Amino acid sequence: MKDRLSLPSGQSSPQPLVIKGNRLGKRKKMIVYEDEHEEGEVKPQDLLPLMNSNISDDDEEVNAKPIGHVVRVSGEGEWVTKHFKGFETDGISYELEDTVLVSPEEYNIKPSVAIIKDIRETRDGRIMVIGRRFYRPEIAEKEDGGKWGSEEETELFYSFDEIEFAAESVMHKCRVHFVPPNKTIPNAREYPGFFVEKVYDAKLKRLCGIVDVGYGDNKQHELFGLVQKTIDRIPSWPLKL
Repeated sequence: MKDRLSLPSGQSSPQPLVIKGNRLGKRKKMIVYEDEHEEGEVKPQDLLPLMNSNISDDDEEVNAKPIGHVVRVSGEGEWVTKHFKGFETDGISYELEDTVLVSPEEYNIKPSVAIIKDIRETRDGRIMVIGRRFYRPEIAEKEDGGKWGSEEETELFYSFDEIEFAAESVMHKCRVHFVPPNKTIPNAREYPGFFVEKVYDAKLKRLCGIVDVGYGDNKQHELFGLVQKTIDRIPSWPLKL
């Protein structure tokens, strides 16, 4: 019998911070090793940006186009915006709720990680994406100074912040495991990818467990849904001793 999660009620919380990236439709070339563990995915530690100061020569020009049906329309008159189920770039298709690596703006930082939440077409035909942002522990600030950090290279902190980027900035799909407090971290050889045990509040600079009460009902449903997807994906998941 599969593990199931019950959903507690929580209090409402402030609206998430929107972080907009300055993406210009160019994706930086990446070193991708050939030992892909699953079709359409690569190990996070096997993605490294090429260190090259000549950005114009080493950037790849890629164009994105919407795919699938229009899921909703926002705005009015000349400001009407179409929102799509998915998009295609560089021959690869992506859809809502996919977890992706996003090309960094600089060559000396790691790619961002986000869950695709909205795909829209701008007035000039560009495809823009809004994603739920993951924080890397080494950049997540503490309230009293310093960074939270982590002993695990593949640990990420989930957040309810949003990040906006051009579809062409998406590098690859990736896998993120949401680990409840009673479960062990998935074996990296059997289940490669990042893992999440905590949620980061960038405004308060605090961490909370992913099944803690207090995020508000909608956010609590979102978190429990992500944890349940991981539980369904790992049938014999050992309990934490």
